Order: sequence, then structure tokens, then C-alpha cells
Amino acid sequence: MVSDLEVDEFAQACNRVYALMRRNRSSLAASSGADQLSESQLALLTPLAEHGPLPVGKVATLAKVSQPTATRALKQLETHGMVRRDRSTQDDRTVLVALTPEGTAALSGAVDRMRELQRAALETLPPSRRAPIVKALTDLAKAIDQSS
Repeated sequence: MVSDLEVDEFAQACNRVYALMRRNRSSLAASSGADQLSESQLALLTPLAEHGPLPVGKVATLAKVSQPTATRALKQLETHGMVRRDRSTQDDRTVLVALTPEGTAALSGAVDRMRELQRAALETLPPSRRAPIVKALTDLAKAIDQSS
């Protein structure tokens, strides 16, 4: 059984980490100019980078957003040259969304910038604490995924 105090302490720690991660992402976006991808745009581009061209519905599912939300955001990304839409060669009724070279470069740049922030945070920890913290975060992510 988990005590109320443990839940309170856990919630405070999670909320603090979440707030700091959001702050870092916001400052990262502000410092990298107007062409910076939002977190929701990154969530839509990532499945395309991992899986290749996909129907909008599949992108929405993988990004954990509704299909109308994905459709609107992908149209905006298409306007900015980050994605393109092509008819499936196997089924003319299906439209596939794919990353463009510009979208690939933008996603890669965003991932690289975030990785540098993560590296800087990790370097502040003593080497002996790094692996246990990574393990705890991995376990926490798995627990959250299973409970939702």
C-alpha cells in the first residue's frame, strides 16, 4: 500500500520535473527562431520518421491525437514544406503523409537541441547516480503507460 505522503511527494517531484521540461522546451523554441517546431508538431513528425509514409489516421494514433487535430496540423506542416501528401500506389483512396527533406532536417535539429539539454542535465549528476535515475525513469514511464 502506498501512503498519502508518498503519493504527495511523488506528485510534487513529477510536477516539478514536468514543469522544468516544459520550460526547457519553451526556451529552446524561443531561442531557435520562428521556424521552431512545436511539441505537437514534433509528435506528428516523429512517427513519420520512424515508420515512413503513413495515412493520417495512423499518424494520429501514433501521435495520440484525434484525426481532425492531426489533419489540421499536418496541413499546416505541409504549407511549411515539412510534409507532403501522396496517393498510395496500392490504393487510390488512401493518402499517405511523408516527411520532406526539410521536415527531416527540422525534426533532426529539434531532437539534437533537446538531446543537448538532456546531456547538460545528466552531466550535473554524479556518474554513480546516472544509471539508477535512468532505470527509475524507464520504470516510471512503463508504470504510467500500463496504468493509463
